[in-house]
Amino acid sequence: MEDEIDLRSYVAALLKYKYWIIGTALIAAVAGLVVSLLLPPVYQATALVAVIAPRYTMQFDPRFEASTDVSLPYKAYPALATGDEVLAALIAELGADKGPGTWTVTALRTRLTAVNATDPSMIELRVRARDPASAAQIVNRWARLFVERANDLYGQDKRDLTFFEAQLAEAEAALSKAEQDQIAFQSRNESAILQAQLNSQQATMEEYLRTIRSLRLIVQDARSLQERLGSQDSASRGSLGDDLTSLFLEVDALNRGSLPIQLQISGQQGLTDRTVGEQIAFLESLIKALENKQAILEGETKALDPGILKLQEKLQQVGVEADRLSTARSLAQETFLTLSRKVAEARIGAQNTVGDVRIASQASAPDSPVSPRKVLNTAMAGALGLAVGIAGALAIEYWRHDRSTP
Repeated sequence: MEDEIDLRSYVAALLKYKYWIIGTALIAAVAGLVVSLLLPPVYQATALVAVIAPRYTMQFDPRFEASTDVSLPYKAYPALATGDEVLAALIAELGADKGPGTWTVTALRTRLTAVNATDPSMIELRVRARDPASAAQIVNRWARLFVERANDLYGQDKRDLTFFEAQLAEAEAALSKAEQDQIAFQSRNESAILQAQLNSQQATMEEYLRTIRSLRLIVQDARSLQERLGSQDSASRGSLGDDLTSLFLEVDALNRGSLPIQLQISGQQGLTDRTVGEQIAFLESLIKALENKQAILEGETKALDPGILKLQEKLQQVGVEADRLSTARSLAQETFLTLSRKVAEARIGAQNTVGDVRIASQASAPDSPVSPRKVLNTAMAGALGLAVGIAGALAIEYWRHDRSTP
């Protein structure tokens, strides 16, 4: 087929210019080796920084509950390590050794690398320099400054303690005011007096109501007896039983009442001398006296209502104020105690100078440089020269073939 590519022509062309191709590859390899030998060596020092999760959470008060599901910002640590603040502090230390103006943030950042290791809680800090001792010194200083900055940012520091101490002072002042308000209230607390007055008036009203009920029952009994006597002859002598019943009603009325009952019946005759009509008249007089007394007691009861209601209102007002002051004091005391425990917790936490971010391994001066890599550079240069030689041979052969074709 005409469209098929004949590889034999390409192979023949490569074989024809094989010395040129090999020579180009050798020249390139030698050039790469020479350049690698001329370049100054670069050393890399590596320090390891570990981010340790808190092993325990100090909690003196359950109301300040620490979160148990906090994702540590592992990915943020490399960016923090190469931030301007950390690098500026590093430049300040390096400038103290070599003089100001020796380093800049941009120039320093090109020599530094911060990455998470396979375990994200381990951070690798790398520094490249021409002097191995300088590389180790820089990376160790960098690690120390980074650890200080990370613990200051993510750890518990003295600013938390200052905040809680200020809140504790305010809570103590609020508690003192609540206690003084409660003391001042007790100097004008009339609850005991009001309660005694209310109990007295309620007892009086209960006595009045009991007497009214008893009088009503006596009136009912007297009317029943009066109706029974009304069916008899008014001129006839009353029976001894009816006289005794009337007497018992009168005695009961006198015992029940706290007011005197005045009867308009002559007491000169004996019980058996009364006629039925006289007994009916006596009962009528007794009923009227009882009803009058009942009306008086009902009036006294109604007169007690406003006083009792007023005392109940005053007692309730005093009770509400007492409850409000007691609640305010309890809340202030609870807040004060809670903040006291938190301040104690913060003081202990502020004394922790180690922090959760620590230097896991300091760098030592490297023994061998990481660049230039002479063997790798020579091999890559030779491979590049080989590729250039092959491309050049094919191009020359194509150009000659094109010119020989009519």
